[in-house]
Amino acid sequence: MTIRRMNTVNMTDVALRAGVSQSTVSRVINNHPGISRRTRQSVLDALRILGYKSEILSLIQPQHEKYEFSVTLLMCPLPEQRDPFALEYFSILADGVRDGLAGENVKFQLRTLRAGTEEPPEFEAERDSVILVGYPSEGLRRNLREAGIDYLITSGDIYSDTEDMVTVNNFEVGEICCRWLLDHGFKRIGFLLNPHNLPRYAGFQIELQRHGLQVRESDFRLRPDTNLSGYIEAIHHWIAEKDLPEALVVSYIEAAQTVLTVLRLHNIRVPEDLCLMAFDHHPGQKSEIVSMHSDPYQLGYRSARRMLEKVRCVEKSPIQVVVPMTLTAPDALLNNGKMESTPDQERTKE
Repeated sequence: MTIRRMNTVNMTDVALRAGVSQSTVSRVINNHPGISRRTRQSVLDALRILGYKSEILSLIQPQHEKYEFSVTLLMCPLPEQRDPFALEYFSILADGVRDGLAGENVKFQLRTLRAGTEEPPEFEAERDSVILVGYPSEGLRRNLREAGIDYLITSGDIYSDTEDMVTVNNFEVGEICCRWLLDHGFKRIGFLLNPHNLPRYAGFQIELQRHGLQVRESDFRLRPDTNLSGYIEAIHHWIAEKDLPEALVVSYIEAAQTVLTVLRLHNIRVPEDLCLMAFDHHPGQKSEIVSMHSDPYQLGYRSARRMLEKVRCVEKSPIQVVVPMTLTAPDALLNNGKMESTPDQERTKE
C-alpha cells in the first residue's frame, strides 16, 4: 500500500516533528519492515498532532501487535495554546511518559483536545487509560469517570485531592520562594501572575504573614491569560507609576524574560535594582532571574509508572505523586547554592 496524499501535511513537517528523516517517514507510511517500535510511534504521533486523517492512520498502524492495554496522553490546552506539543515543556513531558512505558506491552498515543472540552474523544476498544495533561475541565474528568476509563492528571497548575495526580506542591513552592526572598533582604514583593498561579501566591501570603508582612494592593497584578502582550502592558504601566517593588514574581520564565527586556529599556537593572523571580523548567540554567524549576520529564515519567500501577492494581484509591522543584539564583544573590523543595512524596487519600 502506498499513500501519496497527506492533505496539507508534507513529509518535511512530519520529519521535523518526529525528529527523523523524510525517508523514515515514507517507510513508516508505507509499512516497511525494519522500523523500531519507538521510531514508528514517533512518526504516528507526529502525524496525529499535525492533523493527519485518523482513518488513514489506522491503515498505517501495525495490526498484528497485541497490547496489554493502551495509554493516551491527552493534551488539554489553554485557549491561547494552539499547538501545545510544540512547546518544549509538553514535548519533554511526553518524552518522559514514553520512556516510562518503554519495555512494557502498552500502546502509547498522543491526542489533543480543544480548550475546555468536556466530551472525551472516541477511543478504540483496546484503549482504556488516559493521562490528562494541561488544564482538563471538570466535565471531561467527570465523563471519563462515568465511562469507567482509568485516568490521572499530570499538571503543575491544577490540583485535586480526590483524583490521581502527578504534580508539584505549588503552595509549598510559594512558601519556599518567599522564604528565599525574605532571607535575602527583600521585604516588599510584587506579583505579576495569571489565575493558575494563585496556589503559589497563597504560599507567599502565608509566609509573609509569618513575618508580619503583607502584599500591598498595588503590588498584586493578575493577568487573565498567558499572552506575553499582557505582561508587557502591565510592566510598562508599573514602571510609569514609579513605584516598583523590591522583588517581582512573574508567572513563567518567558514572561519574566519579556519583563526583563522592558526593565532594561528603562535602565532598571536586574538583580541590582529589582529582583526578578519566575517559574520554569530549565534546571541548572543561570541568568539574572531567580527561577524555581519544575522537571517535565520526571512529571511525565512518574505519570507513566503510576498509570501502570493504577491499571494493574485492584486498589484504586487516588494517589498524589509530588515531584520536587529546585531553585537557582544569579551569582550576585546566591549565598547558599541551590535549594530544593521537599523530596518526592506519595500521598494516598483514604
